[in-house]
This record gives sequence, C-alpha cells and structure tokens, in this order.
Amino acid sequence: MAREEKRHTIEVHVAGVCFRETISDIEVLIVKRRENRNLYPGKWECGGGQVHAGENFEEAVIRQIRQELGVIVKNVLVFGTYEVPAPDLAQKKIPGVAFVCFWQRYVNGEKPQIDEKEHLEWKWQSINKLAEIDFISGIKRRIRLAWEFYTKNKNILGK
Repeated sequence: MAREEKRHTIEVHVAGVCFRETISDIEVLIVKRRENRNLYPGKWECGGGQVHAGENFEEAVIRQIRQELGVIVKNVLVFGTYEVPAPDLAQKKIPGVAFVCFWQRYVNGEKPQIDEKEHLEWKWQSINKLAEIDFISGIKRRIRLAWEFYTKNKNILGK
C-alpha cells in the first residue's frame, strides 16, 4: 500500500566497465573526473550515472557510455550491484547496477569523445596495471570482477 499512499523518489545509477582485447593485452576504458565534481573530484572511473525516467537499466548504461565516453557498446550484461554513499542526500546511498560492456565503435569513428563538463581525460588501461591509477574506491575491484565474469560467460556475450 505504501506506493499508493505516497510516492518515494530515489536516484538509481548504472555503471559500465568497457573492455577491449588487443593482440597482447586486455584493456579497460577509464576516465578522470574533473576537479570541480562534488563526488570524487580528480579520481578515475569507468563511466555511468543516473537512470532516467522511461528507460531500463540496459538502456541507461548504453546511453551513459555513449554520452560520457563517446563509445557505442554491445553485449552489455549485468555482473553485480553497488552503492554510492551519499550522506548529503535524504536517501543516504545511491543503489546501482554494474554492467560488463564491450565497445563496438567510437561515436566519432576515431577515439573516445568524453563529456568535458564531467571528465578531464580518458585512456585505455591494461587490466594488469590498475594499481598505477587513482580510482574511486572500489573501482579496481569492480574491474577485476567484471573481467572474471566476462571470462566465465563469453558464450552469453557472443565472444
């Protein structure tokens, strides 16, 4: 009955971990947040954000990766959930759904095209060199879990 009596509005997020396989390595696409961001300024992440009204989780992660990174992804598959601590919000934490994403192509055909209002730079980083990067807490673990999930589920992803 609670829904009928009062509508609760909450923020929900999605996050995508985008991989590409090269001849000699596995790489993950990462972006550095601008210093003026309220949450995690100057830290590296993989991309994602808020689910909009009228879209499901898969549609949201595909849109977010396209908007923030200029990447068109294929074969997105849920591999877990997460939460973002938000002590300043009434809901106190933002729930999220994490996806493995495989890049199909760049929107502009040449390279990632990041949203410069939100991010400062991008790079493809070897999954064997994640320790070199100043990630948001928990992102390195999420990347490792995403890769492990992918390697166990290649048939589902069509690889």
